Amino acid sequence: MKRIGLTQRAHAVSGYGERRDMLDQRWAALIERLGACPLPLANNVRDAAACLGTLAPDALVMTGGNDIAALPGAADGAPERDRYEAAAYRYFLQHGRPVLGVCRGAQMINHLAGGRLVRVPGHAGTRHELVWAGQLPEYWDRPAEVNSYHGWAIPADGLAPGMEALAWGRDGTVEAFRSVSGNVNAVVWHPEREPELGPSTFAFLAAVLGL
Repeated sequence: MKRIGLTQRAHAVSGYGERRDMLDQRWAALIERLGACPLPLANNVRDAAACLGTLAPDALVMTGGNDIAALPGAADGAPERDRYEAAAYRYFLQHGRPVLGVCRGAQMINHLAGGRLVRVPGHAGTRHELVWAGQLPEYWDRPAEVNSYHGWAIPADGLAPGMEALAWGRDGTVEAFRSVSGNVNAVVWHPEREPELGPSTFAFLAAVLGL
């Protein structure tokens, strides 16, 4: 069984004096349905590469939650998570293993690869339609409408070098992209939060995670 590494939200718990790593339980259920083993990854480790080398995950999902701390006016920033994800992203690129970015994960990939993010209104707690590119990789799912839970977005001219946009919102912000090499894929919506997922979505997730 392949192991899928899942990055986690960092959250300060008031009244306990604790800062916790947290992961939506729906991720575990989704990864298990794909026939793989979910492997939550701890943010506050000193040597991410050494830990990843020991754990040996086969693919990485960079999940949602937390603004990137370096962004102006970031809310609920988590510098330790930013550092860990940067190291994990480099590790997976160096070892040629698949990476999937989801919501904040897509933003983080774009940020690390030299792209740009902007604040956007009306993208949190709603659903909206997508406009898809004419030519798409065969394995890409093409939902007509998706959920939306983000306050930052990738503008049409802000996608990082080496990435190609595959879908946009009606306002022109990038909603899905992949690396030219095809080993990095990203969506700005949350597949794990959809109440029902069709066969095409499972086929897409299996393809991008190398399952």
